[in-house]
Amino acid sequence: MGAKSGWNWVLIPNIDIGKTYDQRYKDADIHIDALSKLSDFFGRDMPVHRHDRFYQIHWLKSGGVDVQLGDHSYRGVAPLFFFTPPAIPHSFKMDKASAGLVLTVRREVVHRLVAGSEEGALEKRFSYPVFNELHSVGGALSREAEKLPMLMELLADEFFALRPGQKHTLPALVNLILVSVFRLSHLPERTIPFGQEEMKIFQSFNKLIELNYKKHWPLATFALELNVSPSRLADICRRLSGSSSKSLVYERQIEEAKWQLIYTARAINSISDELGYKDAAYFCRFFTRKVGCSPREFRRRILLGEDVSGTESTA
Repeated sequence: MGAKSGWNWVLIPNIDIGKTYDQRYKDADIHIDALSKLSDFFGRDMPVHRHDRFYQIHWLKSGGVDVQLGDHSYRGVAPLFFFTPPAIPHSFKMDKASAGLVLTVRREVVHRLVAGSEEGALEKRFSYPVFNELHSVGGALSREAEKLPMLMELLADEFFALRPGQKHTLPALVNLILVSVFRLSHLPERTIPFGQEEMKIFQSFNKLIELNYKKHWPLATFALELNVSPSRLADICRRLSGSSSKSLVYERQIEEAKWQLIYTARAINSISDELGYKDAAYFCRFFTRKVGCSPREFRRRILLGEDVSGTESTA
């Protein structure tokens, strides 16, 4: 294992799997596909990139890979997995014989699991990338090493089978996989230097959004908490994510609204209150402007299995 420094963060491409690879899952919280299909599309030698809105788990059941995760380099042989948090730059080169699965999970799904964890252990663990060869795992964790591949295969089967009840089964399986990754991971003894100050500010901003998106903080309050000016925060967000700082806050509110509409039977007024909107009519107009349809219509389309991808605005 070696170290690498000097990433040019601004020039690292930010890839959205749904928009770049498979438009059918543009708005999906969870996506899994065969490593071979992704390799056919992107290539087996994947240059440095990042996903600022998604966590990823690459699981190899055969072959080998060279991986760069943040500032650390690895070479491993299957069975193995590597876990990449949002915004962490990474690259890899797969052997020709490599086969497995790639799981991509929207950050809000992971945050819901983290929010219910004891003593912040999951939140701390999921802030760092992980590389783990499962054949090197022994002792009490050997059973966990056997379980992770089974869970990944089960999730892939459930994802592509289009069975009733997927809105319950897919998140449940993802949670089991994330807990398994947590158990198979070792916390670093020291903070891994992921790069320049701007990336650290960006990551801290996203953590603040997660904690406060229902409070409708003005951007000046976020900037004050981060000890930067609002203009500098806006510039960092634009250059590292392609979106404005305000859009990132709005995006989190919309993702939560969508989740409530899909996975709960709560009334729209109740969802509006939960998200900190005093006027439900204003919330509905905000949702319609961002998603392309009203909350009621969005829920109706979900229940009917219709396409819910709209003309979302990032303004």
